[in-house]
Amino acid sequence: MTLIWFVIWLIANNVGGGEPLVLDPVNAWTATLILAIALDLGASHAGGTRKGRAA
Repeated sequence: MTLIWFVIWLIANNVGGGEPLVLDPVNAWTATLILAIALDLGASHAGGTRKGRAA
């Protein structure tokens, strides 16, 4: 997910107006990067919750 976000940002940054990643205050690109990282980490954490379940 984070790699996909980076490719989209790279294309938009080169084609569009050149929006930088700003942390103070957080802009839309940085907020979506934080969201993509959180979803990646959450997916890896949630993947290990089905241990020892009988079918």
